[in-house]
Amino acid sequence: MKVKSILSFVVLSLLAAAGAQADSCRANYQGGEDCRYDDGTTSSSRSNYQGGFDTTYSDGRTSTSRKNYTGGFDTRYSDGSNSTSRSNYTGGYDTRYSDGSSSSSRKNYTGGYDTRYSDGSSSSSRKNYNGALDTNSRRSKDSKADTRRPAGAR
Repeated sequence: MKVKSILSFVVLSLLAAAGAQADSCRANYQGGEDCRYDDGTTSSSRSNYQGGFDTTYSDGRTSTSRKNYTGGFDTRYSDGSNSTSRSNYTGGYDTRYSDGSSSSSRKNYTGGYDTRYSDGSSSSSRKNYNGALDTNSRRSKDSKADTRRPAGAR
């Protein structure tokens, strides 16, 4: 899997949404992505020596991910939470979060990912002309899922 696809998955995995949320990302010169979300927050990630990404959010949050032996990522967030993902047969990732929630994504025909979260929320991304992904998220009525997950966490 290409690094850009992996990074886009991670970024998809990290952002918090309310209602429907759109985000747009572009590849940066640090091997990561710069993203803007519809609530005005931004994030910037860069590749690290562990095969993952270091991500900083404009609200002060940070995350660090590293590639794991299952083809996914182990991610630690600045609030003390963490997630572990593994690649699946659909070209996406199955992810478990430390709060007990989970998500499963699959590669779609637009070069992005369709993701479903354990609380009923979902998101869909597509590759854009900036070499990254544009994402639309939908949360269920009582959703507490953070659909703004960091690069590498998808």
